[in-house]
Amino acid sequence: MKKIFRENKLINDGVEKLELNNTICTKLKFNKIDTIGKLCEHTRRELKNIDLVQGEIQTIVTKLQLQGLDIKGNDY
Repeated sequence: MKKIFRENKLINDGVEKLELNNTICTKLKFNKIDTIGKLCEHTRRELKNIDLVQGEIQTIVTKLQLQGLDIKGNDY
């Protein structure tokens, strides 16, 4: 796990903290992804498999990156 991820204080906060729209939050919570830390453990493919569309995934990635975080497998 990345050092930045471990040090980020938001990992235990709910996904609502990212100010995602209700549709995205509902899909995440329905799939037991209720914290930012759990969200960061998923890949784009895994998020797509829970019926998130590309635009929603990109919104998630952008919101995470603004907080210094990212989804799994999105290393640059």
